Amino acid sequence: WVTSLEVYLMSVNTINKSMTVADAVKVNPELMDVLAKDGIDFCCGGGHPLAEAIEAKGKDVDEYIAMLNTVQRAQKSSRAEVFSYSKEQLIDYIVHNYHREQLDMIDEIDQGLEKLLNVHYDHHGAELTEIYQTFLQLKSALVPHFRHEEHVDFPEFKAGKPVDFDELRAEHEAAGVLLESLSALTNHYTAPADGCATYVYVFKIMKALEEGLHEHIFLENSVLFEMP
Repeated sequence: WVTSLEVYLMSVNTINKSMTVADAVKVNPELMDVLAKDGIDFCCGGGHPLAEAIEAKGKDVDEYIAMLNTVQRAQKSSRAEVFSYSKEQLIDYIVHNYHREQLDMIDEIDQGLEKLLNVHYDHHGAELTEIYQTFLQLKSALVPHFRHEEHVDFPEFKAGKPVDFDELRAEHEAAGVLLESLSALTNHYTAPADGCATYVYVFKIMKALEEGLHEHIFLENSVLFEMP
């Protein structure tokens, strides 16, 4: 027997074509990894219809959604737990688990790219220059953005004051464009064949920063900013 309650639970926990990308991730946070692998934007593009996002990647919508519904949910998922946080808890989580870590990563990447420019300039100077310049644009956008959120936007939101979420989303979108540029410039963070261990390591950190920012921005755009 399948009770009406079980039917209801199955329906609310099943991904379908009427959902947005963010809706699907909220059903199963483990989809973040699958969507990222296939280049489907769940952070800045979380509000887009899921079916359109799938079609844009040239995939069959019904088959892809069926595949998403087979992705196993983690038994104990910290991602899912975060969705149940209060506004205050989520803000604190974002600051301590994303802002702090990502600012450290930004500093490490900055120092690493400067070293690579010095050591590998003769053979890779042109591409490293463009990568570094693009990275510095990202850094100059994110550092003040994080600080403004911590000192102005988040305290005001906690206090029940109005916050311009459209402006914050626009800043997230601009950061997303720079991340796409960095991914393209680095061949998806693949070091050249003659790259040293530092080259490989710096690109690895850059990839981790991108992946973390995608989750970070998703939590703000599609969870925190939707809270009353």
